[in-house]
Amino acid sequence: MPKFYVACPLGDRTGGPEALALLVHSMRKRGVEAHLIPMRNFRGRQPHPEYDYLDYSVVDHMPRHDDAHLVLTEVSPIESRTQLNRTADQNIWMLWLSVNNSPIPAARYYRADETCCTFWPPGSGGTMTGQPWSTDETELTGPVPRVRESVRRAGGWTPRAFRQLATHWESIRYAESTVRRNINFGTQSYYGQGFIRTRLQRDSFVLTDYPRVATVASQTRESNLVAYNGAKGKYRLPDLRDLLPDVTFVPIEGMTFDEVCRTLARATLYVELGNLPGRDRLPREAANYGTPTVLLARGAGYCWDDFPIGERYRIPYTTDWASRMAQVIRDVLADPRQINEDQASFREWVAGEPARYDMALDAWLSRVATR
Repeated sequence: MPKFYVACPLGDRTGGPEALALLVHSMRKRGVEAHLIPMRNFRGRQPHPEYDYLDYSVVDHMPRHDDAHLVLTEVSPIESRTQLNRTADQNIWMLWLSVNNSPIPAARYYRADETCCTFWPPGSGGTMTGQPWSTDETELTGPVPRVRESVRRAGGWTPRAFRQLATHWESIRYAESTVRRNINFGTQSYYGQGFIRTRLQRDSFVLTDYPRVATVASQTRESNLVAYNGAKGKYRLPDLRDLLPDVTFVPIEGMTFDEVCRTLARATLYVELGNLPGRDRLPREAANYGTPTVLLARGAGYCWDDFPIGERYRIPYTTDWASRMAQVIRDVLADPRQINEDQASFREWVAGEPARYDMALDAWLSRVATR
């Protein structure tokens, strides 16, 4: 029987570690042996206490065995170098949970377009208008972008940063060499699947996650309160706030899970301004508490299949995005009934995430068992 060892940045409190703990939990529910294994040089030896609602096991090492399978993410393969060097390619599974957090420049500066996924819902016939934001970042691989990214990560060409330069260079080089191996790829989003198909020319399966739902005391909606992700895209907030001086924007940042849930439950609207490296949880968590979302279509937010929240509420990332989004927010706050009606199907879709997750996991485990 296959045994799974899931490399995890233990101690971090983000969507990635929770998704990995959920994966181990879900495998163990099925009677499959699965463990979390620490990534080297990360600060924790146990998952964050907020993930104790999940059944997981943590082990310090992965044995050499034909039935041992290594699961890791794209974020820092070099932290799992020991396990990667001792595991056959066919038993390695790289899950792309957050594409743009990979060290390789091809992924870090990847931007979605119609070759990656569909912006509009099927049959809508929608067209993109407005001048898109441009970027001078390259998606090329090789020495030049690798050097540039190493310098950026080290903090520039300074004596203090020079010692870190080689470390960052090797991390990027090792990640690029790892994805060239004949390993298996999975992804948490259709955005990630598009990257793997168009940049790596490889197939992948989709195994998303799903947000948990907490029971919170009844909250009164505050008609002028708009929540946003304080960790992603907050540098864009002034552009929006200048156009909406009467709106109260509250950041989802530095909160416990219960505090996040209560804030979303009392907000009239959630806005997403960040570049989403995967199928981010906050819009889905907002849906669990009946709070609609208006989203700046960046990263996975560009892909309809990752965020089917309604055409009007997915704002193209063009130079006039702020004025477009501000008008939608004004209309929603003046009368939220329409958006709540329009996003009823999105709330139902989010409620179906656990069932789709189970189906995808069962298909993957069946694939592994019959190889």
